[in-house]
Amino acid sequence: MRRAGREGFTLIEALVAFAIVAALSLVVQRGLIQSRVGWAAVEDRTGAERLARSLLEEPLTPVAVAAGGREGVTDGRRWRIGLQSLDLPSPPAPENGVGGAPQTAQDGPRWLPLRLRIEVATARGRPVEVETVRLAPFPAQAP
Repeated sequence: MRRAGREGFTLIEALVAFAIVAALSLVVQRGLIQSRVGWAAVEDRTGAERLARSLLEEPLTPVAVAAGGREGVTDGRRWRIGLQSLDLPSPPAPENGVGGAPQTAQDGPRWLPLRLRIEVATARGRPVEVETVRLAPFPAQAP
């Protein structure tokens, strides 16, 4: 049989329980903060990758090819497209043009191989970089 005045928790038991709850809530709070930081980094990176893909899908304009690229800002992200001509060996030209007709200057190369490098800045500092080779229409030459 228990005494009537000994029911419930002592002050020390209550303080220990509060300390355990406080420690657990601190661990949970730190975990939530880390997950938010990680989520923001993932969103930042995927946004930059989406922008790089959309820039990669744009057609190459003669002005951009002549200038060696272009740069700008889209949705608060700074980006740069660098274009560099590739000196690839050309296949030998046939002695006669198409259909046996003599070859003219218009039968020459119609495409220019370019090294395309896209760089999109991220908020975390390390940019997203994409590099590929594209074919651009050969620039018209003056007669």
